[in-house]
Amino acid sequence: MLSPILRVPLVISKRTSYILSKLYPVKVIPKEDLSLDKLGIKIFKGVETEIPKWMADILQEEGKVEVEEISPKKVSEYLYKEKMSVTLTKLPPYTYSLIRELLKSSDDSLVKRDAIDLVNRRVGKILMYLKASIRLDSSRGAPKNLLPEELVLYNTLRRYIGRWVEAFLELKEGE
Repeated sequence: MLSPILRVPLVISKRTSYILSKLYPVKVIPKEDLSLDKLGIKIFKGVETEIPKWMADILQEEGKVEVEEISPKKVSEYLYKEKMSVTLTKLPPYTYSLIRELLKSSDDSLVKRDAIDLVNRRVGKILMYLKASIRLDSSRGAPKNLLPEELVLYNTLRRYIGRWVEAFLELKEGE
C-alpha cells in the first residue's frame, strides 16, 4: 500500500481541461458587424478580433464568424521554433486547444507526430527548468512563455517536489 505522500492525484481532469479550453480567447473574423450589447462587445465585419472560444463556437455555428484554425504547417513551424530555442518559445495561449481540434480533424500521422513532439519538447523544457529551480533556497518564479496548461503542470510539479523534499528531509515548511 502506498503512503499518502506518494499518492499523486490527477493534475487536471479532462472535464476541467475542456472547460478551460472554452474560456481561452481565439481569433475570429466576423462576416458581419455584431453588437452583443448584453456582453458589452462590438465586433466589426472583417476585423480580426479575439473572443472566448465558447462564444466563437456559437457565432461560427450561426455562420457569423470565421474562427482561426491551426494548420499542420503551423504546428510544424511551432515545432521548428521550439527545436531551435533553448527556452520555451512564445505561443498563443490557446495553442493546446487548437492542436486538440487539429488532431480530432486529421488522420495524418505526421501531424500527430509533430504535435506530440512539440508538447514533449515543451514539457522537457519545463522539467529542465524545474530541475534547476528546485533547491531548498530557491524562490525562482515560473519560466517565461508558459501556456496556461503548462503553468498548471509546472505549479503542481513544483508543489509536489517541494512537499517530497520537506517530508523526506523532515524540514518544516519554509526552512
